[in-house]
Amino acid sequence: MAASGKRRSTRPGARKGPGKKAKAAEPRATLGIPDSVQQVWLAGMGAISKAQQEGPAAFQDAVAEGWKLLERSRSNAEQRIRDVFDSAQGSVQTRIDSARDQASETWDNLEMLFQSRVQKALQQIGVPSAEEIRLLTQRVADLNENVKALAARRARAGAPSRGRGKPATRRPRAATRKPRAG
Repeated sequence: MAASGKRRSTRPGARKGPGKKAKAAEPRATLGIPDSVQQVWLAGMGAISKAQQEGPAAFQDAVAEGWKLLERSRSNAEQRIRDVFDSAQGSVQTRIDSARDQASETWDNLEMLFQSRVQKALQQIGVPSAEEIRLLTQRVADLNENVKALAARRARAGAPSRGRGKPATRRPRAATRKPRAG
């Protein structure tokens, strides 16, 4: 191989350049060019004549095809707009739901904080809680039951009641009071 990258024949008598066949085909190709040019010219003239004859019909066909293309484009565009709108609507709804959840959670936390502080303030001033009041109410009810049970036992045993005997005498208030130390 030579440095130029072309393969050279090592056969004796090998020629460089076009052979006999290429030289013979060259005159035929030059003779066919005017014929080809004339055919192209005639084809162009025929197309012009056909367009002039079928012009209005071809124009109407092109308009009808344009309307079809416009309708397809519109329906595709409308579908894409609907898809984008639906996607945006879903995204907005998700954000609204998230904001609503955060607001609800914040409101609940604020309410719990308020209740905690009110409860603490009530305890500081000595107001009993609802649970303490419930326990006291239960205790009073139990004590009432015990008093009724004792009263019923005494009545069965025949013990005189305090209210049946001699009426109690009251002392005047002045006598029961202690003088103030001054």
